[in-house]
Amino acid sequence: MRSVRAVATMLGMAAMCALSLQEAGAQEKCPEVVASEWATESQSVDPIINTSVDDPVRINALYEKLTDVDNSYQVVPVLAERWEPNEEGTVWTFHLREGVKFHDGSDFDASDVVYSFRRALDPNTGSGAVSVLNFMTPEQIEAVDSDTVRFSLDEPVVELPLLISTKFAAIVPDGATHDELQKNPVGTGPFMIESFSPGQPSVTVKAFPDYWQEGKPKSPCLRFSGISEPISRAAALLSGQADLAVAIDPVAIKMLEDDPNITLVQSPSGTVMTLSMWVDTPPFDDIRVRRALKLVVDRQQMLDTALIGYGETGSDNPIPPSSAEAYRTEPIQRDVEKAKELLKEAGYPDGLEIDLYTSDAYPSMLDIAQVYKEMAVDAGIKVNLITTPAESYWEEIWLKKPFVSSSWGGRAAAEALSIAYRCDTAYPETHWCREDFEALLDEASRTIDPEKRREIYKEAQRVLAEEGGVIVPVFLPIVSAYRSNCTGYVPNNNINNMDFRQFYCE
Repeated sequence: MRSVRAVATMLGMAAMCALSLQEAGAQEKCPEVVASEWATESQSVDPIINTSVDDPVRINALYEKLTDVDNSYQVVPVLAERWEPNEEGTVWTFHLREGVKFHDGSDFDASDVVYSFRRALDPNTGSGAVSVLNFMTPEQIEAVDSDTVRFSLDEPVVELPLLISTKFAAIVPDGATHDELQKNPVGTGPFMIESFSPGQPSVTVKAFPDYWQEGKPKSPCLRFSGISEPISRAAALLSGQADLAVAIDPVAIKMLEDDPNITLVQSPSGTVMTLSMWVDTPPFDDIRVRRALKLVVDRQQMLDTALIGYGETGSDNPIPPSSAEAYRTEPIQRDVEKAKELLKEAGYPDGLEIDLYTSDAYPSMLDIAQVYKEMAVDAGIKVNLITTPAESYWEEIWLKKPFVSSSWGGRAAAEALSIAYRCDTAYPETHWCREDFEALLDEASRTIDPEKRREIYKEAQRVLAEEGGVIVPVFLPIVSAYRSNCTGYVPNNNINNMDFRQFYCE
């Protein structure tokens, strides 16, 4: 863990370095937006290939979905103006916004929606959409007319408008292929890009002059890049090299909060911070080991130490205890003696040694792993931290190693419990696949009464927390920072949802 004194020293040095670079010949530029990561060859501007932390920065500027979710987890219209189900909730009809154009000048209509969803559901495309939209098949999506789309389902799905707000469901032109979009991304979003090639150190987007929402975007252009090291990211803001950082680490927040040139804005809830283990791989295939690894965590101390008090404690599932949907409101309590007892029963009387792969690819991930290592020692668990570069972490480590640090955007229960924990998920972070858990999610999706549906989701959370392979010690709110001459950016609970339409700098 970095001390505050060390951080201050690093911050000052990095700020001077960034400032000297500017003085050495920086020219007038578009507002600079920095992410906490900037991948190399894996960069995507195709909505269905959307996994790295920096992918949503570009994709949110270029594309739009039928619906979105606000910070109260309420569904809001975007390319669909309104919708209605039949009485059973098996048929949903969406009425599309008229007068919307794609960046290439073509008109947006129902054929684009049908194509985009069928493409997202095609397992051959590599999309993660099936993790959330597994209740529908491509053939169940049809155009009624040019302005109307119908989803005809086998069973009721009462939260369909919420579920189709998934980040993989952005609309592309009818017939657009991955290769075409990677070279020349075409969406209906507020910004457009002339050309793209993975590996660029930065990407500049320009305001789409025919954007359907009058007066937006506010900024004529934006330049996207990434700085993975949190202190360097803060230094770029202090020096004016960057205008907006979409996510700031807690340790850097302390350095920025009293500076009059910086404005900090925070999401109401935030990112699900996880330590995830494969439940089908020794030693994690023994539920006693999994429970022991969870019981060593002092969640309040983790919050106070790794997150410097920002955020809230977690209970080993992706719903924060402060949510009305949470199965419990109090964090799981640390019990080192019980953890030792469970390890002894599992055949590890002298303790356990495990590898934990981590990175600073997302704010506080590395700090959480370091604090966890220290806590685990008390139960005789030796955690070997293997720290890997941020630029390659999601591509080379995540989903490829049996115990990893990870993070997930905040989501409502219907999506949060599906995207990583269904059997057919594209992101099997813990290799969790349980028929009883699947049945609970299916039952919830058919339950019209909201209170009954909430209780079903609570039971699903309990099963995952007590028996699954995910440790969720804390939730980190998304804190964004921008220069005081800028305004108009509000972080969403889900880091994958970024709205740059109102952001601009004087």
